Amino acid sequence: YQNSPFLKSKVNLGIQKKGCRLVAIEDMQKKTRELAFATEQEPPDAKMLQMVLQGSVGPTVNQGPLEVAQVFLAEIPEDPKLFRHNKLRLCFKDFSKKCEDALRKNKVLIGPDQKEYHRELERNYSRLKEALQPLLTQRIPQLFAPAALGPSPRNSLNRTSFRKFEG
Repeated sequence: YQNSPFLKSKVNLGIQKKGCRLVAIEDMQKKTRELAFATEQEPPDAKMLQMVLQGSVGPTVNQGPLEVAQVFLAEIPEDPKLFRHNKLRLCFKDFSKKCEDALRKNKVLIGPDQKEYHRELERNYSRLKEALQPLLTQRIPQLFAPAALGPSPRNSLNRTSFRKFEG
């Protein structure tokens, strides 16, 4: 993340205290809230919605979210960091869903003169979603590891409280 202008600014804001992943989580949650607000606003504000959409999926800006995903989600971390890794994955899934919702809403709001602009937003979103997809769908081996050895907690016949008393 040293070469990322998106994250470099975060370093200067005290990233050392919170940790990179936590800042990335907070940033993606903020972007997702902005998308949700612009999508659900009543009465709808097409210009605001398009501005937020462009900032989320536009090719000049999507390096931000995409780069964060590539930096933090490309490799599955050790156990202590796994919770934040998974939380960030969920943030990106939510962000992607909100982008879809915003695009759907924008399609309803636009006039005939904006159809090409909307198609460009859809293409940009498709590229972003395609680049994020392998990072969001990878299996996390630690989540599928066998449980600790010993009797299964569901095997009631092996529990002492249900054993036949021999006396």
